[in-house]
Amino acid sequence: MHTNNHARRTATAALAVAVLLLVGKFAAYYLTGSKAVLSDAIESIINVVTAAFLLFSVTIGNQPADQCHPYGHGKVESFSVGLEGGLILLAGIIIFTEAVPAFFIPVPPQRLDAGILLLAGAGVINLGFGLHLLRRGKGLKSEALTADGHHLLTDFYTSAGVIVGLIAVRFTGWNWLDPLMACLVAINILLPGARLARNAIRDLMNEADPTLLGRIVDALNRIDTSTWHCPHRLRVIRSGNYHHIDLHITVPYYWTMEQSHGTEKKVASALLDAMGEEGDVMIHLDPCQPACCSCCRLAPCPVRSQPCGDRPPWTIANVTARDPNCPEDAALPPRDAADGKLRLRPQVP
Repeated sequence: MHTNNHARRTATAALAVAVLLLVGKFAAYYLTGSKAVLSDAIESIINVVTAAFLLFSVTIGNQPADQCHPYGHGKVESFSVGLEGGLILLAGIIIFTEAVPAFFIPVPPQRLDAGILLLAGAGVINLGFGLHLLRRGKGLKSEALTADGHHLLTDFYTSAGVIVGLIAVRFTGWNWLDPLMACLVAINILLPGARLARNAIRDLMNEADPTLLGRIVDALNRIDTSTWHCPHRLRVIRSGNYHHIDLHITVPYYWTMEQSHGTEKKVASALLDAMGEEGDVMIHLDPCQPACCSCCRLAPCPVRSQPCGDRPPWTIANVTARDPNCPEDAALPPRDAADGKLRLRPQVP
């Protein structure tokens, strides 16, 4: 809840700043009549809409998991990022439709000095608050705050480009530079808009994150493996800052339910501690096969058929594979037909 309060206050400040910048940029457009300034002002409309949805998403996204949302509410942040990316793409198209006709009917901008000062002030605010959002987003592990920070930095570069264009128009009298700069602004915002939309689709489709998988595999390699081995079928769902980890591990087939469950709890707890993330771990227990003896470190084992060999570090490839890391070409030891008990193999010294 403490993290949620911090994120909500930051999002509220982002909305207030977005409204302030919107007023300032449209005032600059009213003074200058510049198509380049209009393009910057149109992007500010997007900033206000996305900041409002950002506030909504961080308010909802950090609520704990419940019966209706067992994986938490963090996916709403992906919707926020997708909305932001889509609106940025829309803004780029609108800017093109406003700027291209001005090449054929150029209108010289007016009162450039006042317009440049207003845009410069807005750019400085964008730069400072954008960097602040990036820091807060990283600290709070908020995808939506980070995306809005990147958007504000893009808006800063946009304002800087518009200012350069207005200065060039003022000193050269080349009025065609104004719509040209507006088109460059559109291209500049279309690229990050497409990237944000792509990231949102990736998260909503639960696309595998190699960085996150690498952290989990590193954690698995650090956990004590004296009673289990062969992790496989690793799957991770990320919902905001909440992670659900699904994993299969192999344990001795002759263990009692209590022994197996104890190992399961120990591995799950160690994995979450090593990850340092909020979430849960679902572990599926598979019985060992005779061919797994070479990678099993359980000692003593009454049914070991071959000595334990050196196990290379686990990798993303074999931990995410559907089959265990050890061969499965051998069957479980046969059971005695009379009493159903397992016939143990002699232990290899």
